[in-house]
Amino acid sequence: MSIPRGSFPAQPPVALARSLSDFDQLAAFYSGWSGRFEQLSSGRFDGTLSLARGRAGRIVSVDLNQTVLARGRGAPGLFSLYTVTPANAGGIWQGRRLDPGQFVVHGPDTETNHYTARRCTSTGISAGADFMEEAARSLSGGAAGAWPTTWDALVPAPDAYSRVHNKILQLLARAVADPALLATGEGHQLEQECVRAVVAGVAPVGVARRSALSLAALVRRAEELMRAHLREPLGAIDLCKELRVSDRTLRLAFHERLGLGPMAYYKAVRLNTVRSGLKADPAAAISDVARGYGFHHLGNFAADYRRLFGERPSQTDRARSTERVFTFDPPDGLA
Repeated sequence: MSIPRGSFPAQPPVALARSLSDFDQLAAFYSGWSGRFEQLSSGRFDGTLSLARGRAGRIVSVDLNQTVLARGRGAPGLFSLYTVTPANAGGIWQGRRLDPGQFVVHGPDTETNHYTARRCTSTGISAGADFMEEAARSLSGGAAGAWPTTWDALVPAPDAYSRVHNKILQLLARAVADPALLATGEGHQLEQECVRAVVAGVAPVGVARRSALSLAALVRRAEELMRAHLREPLGAIDLCKELRVSDRTLRLAFHERLGLGPMAYYKAVRLNTVRSGLKADPAAAISDVARGYGFHHLGNFAADYRRLFGERPSQTDRARSTERVFTFDPPDGLA
């Protein structure tokens, strides 16, 4: 998918964690922010901020030890979502107190008016509203309605809430631990998984539009796309957009035909390609071959490889170097 219009300037992906000694420092980490932060509780301010900005959006998590009032507007055209947790439920959003398990959404027409809890942790994801609306249409096969443009407090299904919250935290933690991740194909896929979870939580669409392709043809076409993009892997949203089917239809087709989801199948295809590459080129470094097929995090790659093949990549590496050539002498009468 294209980079969202009207969201973030075209900049390289970045991930970082910083200590804060002044609440005014918060503004520097919110691109396009126009407004103010004010401390309302007594005491010396102390906090930390973690940021992951990729190709499509931005995740920011802040830990604060004081109550801060945030009023203003974000960058034009942005959609933002924050999860309400026990760590920030004491805050007031647009004059309302909310319960853990809710989503706070800010459309592009919304002004921020947030009174934080004291000693709170708050995490949110932002992306271009146009991008989110396009993602919702792609994942629903065109059945999604209009994307939120104003402020709202939503009560998603508990499993949908957990998926969104966990995906955001996982991507942020991995990006901060490995800042190069977001510039890779693997990082692109992880970003799209976050967006996919947000869309499912904010705009569930029920029964998706029936695909014009048969299930067999759909799986075949999807596999062609996957194999054409082994080195720069596509995300789930990319696949749905290219195939013009909903996320639900694509998953049903793969589970019916292959017994696993499309992204799990895609990973297995790439792992098999790596294994073939290791055997074909004894001089190649395992890390180079793995990264060549979009596996940036080598620890996760090794775990996935061993889970699929029952051996470590280094064992495949050794096996290819110690293979013996056997000759076959046919019995009399078979020569």
